[in-house]
Amino acid sequence: MFFIPRRLFRFCGTFAFAILIIAMLAACASNESDPAPDGDGADGDVDREESPDGDANPDLDDASDGDADEIEGSEGDAEPDAEPLPSCSLERGFDAYYGSLCVTREATGFFRVEKIGEQWWLFTPDGHPFFSAGINVVNFDGTATHDGVKHYREAALAKYGDEETWADAQIPRLEAWGWNTIGAWSGWRNFQGRFPYTVKLNLAGANMTEDGPYDYFSESFHQRIADAMANEVPGQADDPYLIGYFLDNELHWGRDHRGDHLFDEYMHMDAATSTGKQRLLAFLEETYETMDALKEDFDTESASFSELAGMIRLPNKETEGALATKAAWTGLVAEEYFRVSDETLAALDPDHLNLGVRFVSQMVPRAAIEAAGRYVDVMSINFYDMIWGIDDGLTALDPDYLSTEDFLKNHYEAGGRPVLVSEWSYRADDSGLPNSYPPIYPTFDTQEERTDAFAEKYQGLLDRTWFVGQHWFLFADQPPEGRFDGEDSNFGLVTEQDAPYELLLERSAAMIGNVYKRLPDENP
Repeated sequence: MFFIPRRLFRFCGTFAFAILIIAMLAACASNESDPAPDGDGADGDVDREESPDGDANPDLDDASDGDADEIEGSEGDAEPDAEPLPSCSLERGFDAYYGSLCVTREATGFFRVEKIGEQWWLFTPDGHPFFSAGINVVNFDGTATHDGVKHYREAALAKYGDEETWADAQIPRLEAWGWNTIGAWSGWRNFQGRFPYTVKLNLAGANMTEDGPYDYFSESFHQRIADAMANEVPGQADDPYLIGYFLDNELHWGRDHRGDHLFDEYMHMDAATSTGKQRLLAFLEETYETMDALKEDFDTESASFSELAGMIRLPNKETEGALATKAAWTGLVAEEYFRVSDETLAALDPDHLNLGVRFVSQMVPRAAIEAAGRYVDVMSINFYDMIWGIDDGLTALDPDYLSTEDFLKNHYEAGGRPVLVSEWSYRADDSGLPNSYPPIYPTFDTQEERTDAFAEKYQGLLDRTWFVGQHWFLFADQPPEGRFDGEDSNFGLVTEQDAPYELLLERSAAMIGNVYKRLPDENP
């Protein structure tokens, strides 16, 4: 989840608070100069019109790493005058992994991504199309308060007796509510071998509260990746119920409350010890060849490229060339991260999917998502609606940040990989929770309004041919006292007393039917 840490609202002189103010001002300026059309306002209203034909670049398949081949579906094979196949119905049933029996393809033994006609789908190990409807933080403890109290665990112990019995009871609940995947931050070991799940690795060891990136070019970081995967991956490499791995969560790829542009972050490193700083200096020399050429884009009194090694700042002149250079550097950093992580994962587990890094949708540089698209199987993106027009303000922090307009269409076109919305949520006041933090997300008055917003956005995403799943944040509400960072919101599908939010769950059960209506029924 993207948030601004509470401490940033206490110390107004910090860079992080300035970033928030800049984002808000940029959004206001944007709204004044170029008002949004109806339906594209800052409150996250959903445009439910279908995207125009050809919304995906026809050349995007060439960006694939070769792991996902297009399947010739009924749309491509049908004779010109042939009767269209009927739409799939839930009555056709599902395989053991919750894949629809309306369509059958090759059984490979593991989850994969492929196309039927123009529509991307996940496919189950048995060869049936699957849409990942997942939930984050499905665990016996729930969310602990900032001082370690676990309200949900107390309620679950009283109701179920132990964790194993609790896990057994959740599978039929999730099935009845229209959910089929255990998402990130969950107790996934409780569901191995019997229910589709994902595993979130922690390769960079970073999160939304920490400053700056690792030196992704360093041998120590490469070793960190190897160690992290060696500890997590082998134990489930043979489990067909594992969909795949999230490599990380909400990493720092550009200007945000954690730090500056990656160009400036690496420039600040010590050239004597940082492989990344050395690589940046070599990149600058390769790009410009002469100092005179460099000085057209950057402000420096250095007489040679070697002198730049001692500099911790290299201010740019906001020229087109400078912005292109900084964007290209972001791409090189991302390329190193995704190349090393993907190669390491493939060596340990070549069968399961690389689900990417759960980008923050409003703060994804094009160069980073282009690099990711060369390695990941699925592009995971955390996609929350925000208030105050903060979406526009955040994307304005970096000219290379992608707009979230049209349900992440820009992200798909840049990366060329099918999209999984790995986090999203809504909250409502009638839950009795404070919903005070984070303050950047909308809060509805009632559960009915919350449910309507859920269904509207869900349906809007289904209209996109590259959308293969959505993972809701989260299973049980956050504690009213606030978790470690202060979050205290009604994001749950159940309360901390394990009582379901019936309206939302009735709607989620109905939505799964809309998911599979997009399929032809090839097995009548």
